[in-house]
Amino acid sequence: MNYKVPQLEPYLNKDELNNLKKVIETGWLTEGPFSKEFLEKIQEFTKAKYAVLAPNGTLALYLSLLANNIKTGDEVIVPDFTFNASAASVMFTGAKPVFVDISNSDLNIDSTKIEKALTPKTKAIMPVHVYGQSCDMDPIIEIADKHNLKIIEDAAQGFGVFYKGVHTGTLGDTGIISFFADKTITTGEGAVILTNTKAIYEKLKLLRNQGRPNSGTFIHQKLGMNFRMTDLQCAVGVAQLNKFKEIEKIKLRNYNLYKSFLKDIHQIKFVEENNYSNFVPFRANIRVERLTQLIPYLENKGIQTRRFFYPLHLQPCYSSLNSNANNFPNTNKAYDEGLSLPVFCNLKEEQIKYVCDNIIKFYKKENQ
Repeated sequence: MNYKVPQLEPYLNKDELNNLKKVIETGWLTEGPFSKEFLEKIQEFTKAKYAVLAPNGTLALYLSLLANNIKTGDEVIVPDFTFNASAASVMFTGAKPVFVDISNSDLNIDSTKIEKALTPKTKAIMPVHVYGQSCDMDPIIEIADKHNLKIIEDAAQGFGVFYKGVHTGTLGDTGIISFFADKTITTGEGAVILTNTKAIYEKLKLLRNQGRPNSGTFIHQKLGMNFRMTDLQCAVGVAQLNKFKEIEKIKLRNYNLYKSFLKDIHQIKFVEENNYSNFVPFRANIRVERLTQLIPYLENKGIQTRRFFYPLHLQPCYSSLNSNANNFPNTNKAYDEGLSLPVFCNLKEEQIKYVCDNIIKFYKKENQ
């Protein structure tokens, strides 16, 4: 279907093309000058002491868990409201994800419910910074310190998001940022793992590069795999980083247009914004009445829709965990009410108005 208003369109232009041309002309396709520049720019922006690249956010989480010694029989606290990769990466280490409900206001993990979920097997907490703002990290850090737990931040959607002035992904033992096609900064596929701990950094270098700290040698100190990115991807990433401020500004403008156009519709509530985090919109995320009727109405008008995350405790792939469905009222409610609207940079004001006009018409029709 050709949508009048799609969910996503990457923000690419001649800057990315010029960088890709340079890669092709030099013939250095993997871990060359652009990979080095991309990493340096990420570290400069996030202020992380150490950083390594990974092929995507899921594998970055998996590497982070391995680098923090998460293994078979361990348990990791994971919010029930997140993309499947957060929990899947835990399962692939042999550990068990233990789901915790979210705050009804901002959809991030409810830190007041973490300690109740801890057992002697708990080894880590994975806070996930969803939809463009940070979790409240102070109480999570306090719990981790109290119980000697690792913190592995899933900041896949968190580039440019700061918690009390500190970039997400740099507050825990490790943190990851994704550069998938729908993220604020994209390389198509790709991710970065951040840490401020040298020992973890050294372990990550071995894990991601066949058990050796650098390519070009055939002596492998440890077991490792190939979790590298290409210079082609990083060339795109460098161009994207150079225009981040522009991207952030446009996304905020688009988000605020939705808020302006829909401000008088009482059937709609925007996800709350916190005072301890800045906000870089991942989508325009709203809670609505009659969601299951609104979605086909918008689709029929050529507007591509996307619901909120399906609760992890209901995912078929985690049925063996036997999670108590009564423990996740806020996640369930968010899924029942949540709708994500596009804010990508090429979105035109008239497209946003078209979306909002149709939402308004829907509720007016429902009230007649």
